[in-house]
Amino acid sequence: MNTLAEINGFTRDLFKPREHLSIPEWAEKNLTLSARVTNIPGAYSTNLTPYVREPLEAFGDDSVRRVCLVWGAQTSKTTTILAGLAYRLAERPCPALWVMPSEALARSFSETRWLPMIDDCPALAKEKPDNTDKIKILEQHFRKMSLWFVGSNSPANLASRSVSLLMLDEVDKYPEAGSSKTEAGALQLAEARVSTYPNHLIITTSTPTTADSTIWSEWLKGDMRFFFVPCPHCGLKQKLIWGQIKWDDKAKLEDSVYDFALVKSSAFYECEGCKKPITDGQKTAMLRGGEWRPTNPNCEKNRRSYHLNGLYAPWVTFGSLAVKFLQDKYAGIVGLQDFINRVLAEPWLEHEQERIEIKAGGYKMGEVREGEKCVMSVDVQESGGFHTWVLVRAYNDEGKSRMVWAGRLETWGDIEAKAEEFKVLPKMVFIDSGDQTRDVYYQCCLHGWMALVGSDRSSFSEIVGEKKVTRPFARISNGDPLSGKAGQSRIGWKWRLCPVWRWSNPSIKDIFSNLLHADGFVADDAPEVWHTHIRAEVKVAVKNPLTGRTRMVWKQIGKQNHLLDCECMNIVGAGLYKLLRISPASLTEEEINGEG
Repeated sequence: MNTLAEINGFTRDLFKPREHLSIPEWAEKNLTLSARVTNIPGAYSTNLTPYVREPLEAFGDDSVRRVCLVWGAQTSKTTTILAGLAYRLAERPCPALWVMPSEALARSFSETRWLPMIDDCPALAKEKPDNTDKIKILEQHFRKMSLWFVGSNSPANLASRSVSLLMLDEVDKYPEAGSSKTEAGALQLAEARVSTYPNHLIITTSTPTTADSTIWSEWLKGDMRFFFVPCPHCGLKQKLIWGQIKWDDKAKLEDSVYDFALVKSSAFYECEGCKKPITDGQKTAMLRGGEWRPTNPNCEKNRRSYHLNGLYAPWVTFGSLAVKFLQDKYAGIVGLQDFINRVLAEPWLEHEQERIEIKAGGYKMGEVREGEKCVMSVDVQESGGFHTWVLVRAYNDEGKSRMVWAGRLETWGDIEAKAEEFKVLPKMVFIDSGDQTRDVYYQCCLHGWMALVGSDRSSFSEIVGEKKVTRPFARISNGDPLSGKAGQSRIGWKWRLCPVWRWSNPSIKDIFSNLLHADGFVADDAPEVWHTHIRAEVKVAVKNPLTGRTRMVWKQIGKQNHLLDCECMNIVGAGLYKLLRISPASLTEEEINGEG
């Protein structure tokens, strides 16, 4: 301060009465969203999304300790949390931690969403310190507040800081804590991080997966709020549900075949009360007249949970959702699960299955037809001496497959010979690396084969371009058979490092269960040992002791299930090379080969 005018100005600002604004009003006055972070750039506004106002107010409500958001795609969930965090930074600074499924996602989010918002908003930019080295991607020390971004796969980082504001994003994608499957390891660690702050706030969000998932358990523990909107015709306030979406009956041409253009143009929402059609153009007015209503009066008083499906998104039409519903229902192996989870924000309710019924496909094994591509999958065993179980399938351009060979082989040389017999390309030979890992890596590097390892996780998430995608297999990693053995030669190897993928055991088994009923999937002369292995696992109901809810899980009831594992690995291999469509996406061959 060098002049009297500057001193007087500082004094006036210091004692100037603070403007009393609600948090949504503060956000609308101070936040700007650039095209770098949203498809609707400009001043932040809640006019189109009035349902975000109440959850935003929780960032300044000392009576609230937990907020759970189970919201569908394109409903502004992430932008809402960003606005709440921005308010805390500028008006109520406190130590804060944002946890994402992995460090890579946390880094990408901080760099592409949060930091651009800081630069675009003067109210936030002025909180940056003079020493810009204090603002890093994952660790940021502002003038009056510290903020960290971490991945849930780093327990040390998650457990090393005490914070007052904790944001747990996409908790259903967090890895299991430790070596055993736990209900909510990251949430338990988080509770310890906020325990020293009496006025702490925990924000938990995720797209739900199954009925016993972490986010759904959090939702049930809260007051379970739904957004009720008035019918423009009769005024009845109701929550929007998928069953009220209708479209022209003429759009159905035949079984599973629709005129999607007619579906999209004719779709509307039918009021539960007066049964009159509600159009997309009436949605904005309905949202502005809406209100959150709690439906669980027996919850803890400081716990709120908000459910909002994709029907409320103002920029998504009823028609486009109807088309997605039909496409997901009749295309893709996973079927409606993506629609149920991401659009309706509801858990995928699995139904108990009877003992597997296997139908013969009307052909014999051993033939590879013109235009078909073969995938070989190998399950390695060492119990009772080294041996392998092997399956070969041939896939046509439509993604349908036929059994070519299934059985037991005793040596690596036998595997190589069997692959040559059916002209299986080396990159389409997939070996289980869960047993005798280093030896498997070596054989894969030597021959140009691929390694797979099963996981109990239901899915894997990653950033592809600017989007987050979820798959039943993880992104490629590398295995080194010579790890810790410096100086040994790699001359003559097809791969320098072994390409390795983790795959979701439960998800792929669900896909296999669906495929098993497809025409032509099982050969007439499939060996009896194949039938025995396939029937070695069934789905059973298991009760969750924490939530009291049941879920369907795969349980081994037979001693030998190796050819079932081979069938699952074959699905993964076919999915990676797009011989088989596994919703929502597969890796490209360039991605696969680029990592080899």
